[in-house]
Amino acid sequence: MAASERIAILGGTFTPIHNGHRALLHKAFQTASHDGAGDGHVVVGLTGTELAAETRSDPGHAELLGSFEERYDALEAELDRIGAAYSSSFRILELATPLGPAATREDLDALIVSPEAKAQRRAYELNQQRTGNGLAPLEIHTPPFIVAEDGRRISSTRVRNGEIDVHGRLLSE
Repeated sequence: MAASERIAILGGTFTPIHNGHRALLHKAFQTASHDGAGDGHVVVGLTGTELAAETRSDPGHAELLGSFEERYDALEAELDRIGAAYSSSFRILELATPLGPAATREDLDALIVSPEAKAQRRAYELNQQRTGNGLAPLEIHTPPFIVAEDGRRISSTRVRNGEIDVHGRLLSE
């Protein structure tokens, strides 16, 4: 990759992939694709199985996520579909720690995060760690929440609970 290429990074479990995830992925490709030299690159950290269990309020919920391989395949298919509209390439990495490579990679330019308060705090902490380690802080890019038909945000939990489908359509009253 050329030094002039922009690299955007984001991470998550991405299961099931829903329109909120798609908004994050589009924002990542938009951020990495730019006018200028190079085509840009998107790095997607996919939460590993062990990290998924560690980071859930109920570790048993990690079993609901599906295997890493299934999530990887679904994410790769979605990235192929979305990425076709952009000039940027992509790579999926397994996340073994909450901050992943975003905390240590010098070549990164931007972090794509959800508008959730927890994600925003983590982005702030990540940039504090980066500057403490002599690295430049990352630009933070946040797409808006995508809401379902009922006006509440789309989330994987709501999809898994059968409230909405991956596009935010209501499934039960």
